[in-house]
Amino acid sequence: MQQPMSCRRIIHNTMRLSLKTIVYATSMLCPAPTTSAFSITSRTLAQDGHHPNASFTEKSASSVSLAHMASSPERFAASQNMTIEQVDEAINARKMASTTLNEQLIAIEIDKKNNMTAAEIGRRKHQMICQHRFNHFRNAFVCKKCWTFTPICVCHLFDADVKAQLPKGVAKLIVWTHHDEYGRTSNTGSLLPLGLHDCQILMKGLLEHEQILNEILCRKDVTPVVLWPDKKGKRASTTIANLKSEIAETSSSTWNEGNDNGGIVLISIEGTWNTARKMVNKLPPHVLRLDLSEEIRLNFTAPEMNEGIFIDNRITTASGSSPSPSAPSLLSPLRRQGKGAKQDCVSTLEATIVALLALGLSVDEASFILNCARTKVKRIQEYTGKTYPRD
Repeated sequence: MQQPMSCRRIIHNTMRLSLKTIVYATSMLCPAPTTSAFSITSRTLAQDGHHPNASFTEKSASSVSLAHMASSPERFAASQNMTIEQVDEAINARKMASTTLNEQLIAIEIDKKNNMTAAEIGRRKHQMICQHRFNHFRNAFVCKKCWTFTPICVCHLFDADVKAQLPKGVAKLIVWTHHDEYGRTSNTGSLLPLGLHDCQILMKGLLEHEQILNEILCRKDVTPVVLWPDKKGKRASTTIANLKSEIAETSSSTWNEGNDNGGIVLISIEGTWNTARKMVNKLPPHVLRLDLSEEIRLNFTAPEMNEGIFIDNRITTASGSSPSPSAPSLLSPLRRQGKGAKQDCVSTLEATIVALLALGLSVDEASFILNCARTKVKRIQEYTGKTYPRD
């Protein structure tokens, strides 16, 4: 039986109101509780029961729901330390930039008078997309340093004056990042430059960043090593033992003394498995590949390895008999890994810390960076309500 017109209009208007609330929540790009809801008391304190080797405490005074924050422009603006007008301006500025980019991409595709080949058009479009992502990030309300939503920024956890030094013999660490990963809030590799000296994030496809990487890879006094296995045996590869031997055989006076005389350059790949594989395959053939599978397995299954700093003791297997999770990555609550995830499916930050520990980074310095990453993941979980099961 058909409902009267008046009833249908009431239902329709109610649905439209709900939809407007959802659209507003989306436009606010995951608003969050104000910074005052979180408090880091000290770098030297233990982290709220999260890990036995944690180095700070996070206390949540209260937890405000996403829907509560999204329903009020005033509350969201306050969480950004902005006025409502400033929030609107930021949103509109990014929308305008996105619209401009789309128009430029269409114009390049349509304009055939420039005599560009299809490959050249593709490269040009890719460069424009990368430049847009670098300038405007994924949304308007993300910290440009830690890539966390601004109300829950974790930059203050780090002290720029006490960054950890890279192990002796490691001249530089490069986080080679896919443009779609750049600025992603669930990313943890963004924290590496905040906690380590001589660490830089570079975006593949951004001309100035590609030039920096190429200049480094062309140097004769450095040994570039990418943290990626060569399972088919077709590329030059190395091991942790070989790198240690190279460091020991080379005069230590030429490394890590600010004289830029070369050494090992570690390259961490930041992207999905498919994009990361393509990025690695496009590196020059002289870049050595380093397989960390065994080191990762030991660090994530053996509590005695590096004092067990990679093992989250709160997560157990289904039987509850083992402290080792089936999906060990600290990022797994924010990134879907699926059932039966392999033990070496860990985040870029974790894999990088495993390599640096093997080459001489102290356990305390590694533990601090890991705990900062755990705090970021925890805050984003509370902020967005997003959680994927870990087993």
